[in-house]
Amino acid sequence: MVFLLLEENMMVHLGRVLALVRFEGETAVLLRDGSVMATGFTPPTLAKRSARFMEEGKELARSLRQGGIDL
Repeated sequence: MVFLLLEENMMVHLGRVLALVRFEGETAVLLRDGSVMATGFTPPTLAKRSARFMEEGKELARSLRQGGIDL
């Protein structure tokens, strides 16, 4: 997993992430540059969503290498 999917159209590269802190129904994503991003997803849910995103991307790439995909 390389990217952490925070919300529908928001992701962050794991190399930028320092820590995930869950507090009062929100997860704070502390970044190495000192900034903070927030999401309503729990850390385990973030991990599952991000892993699924990467697997779907790999599957799509595999299909494209084999001659295309049907959408």
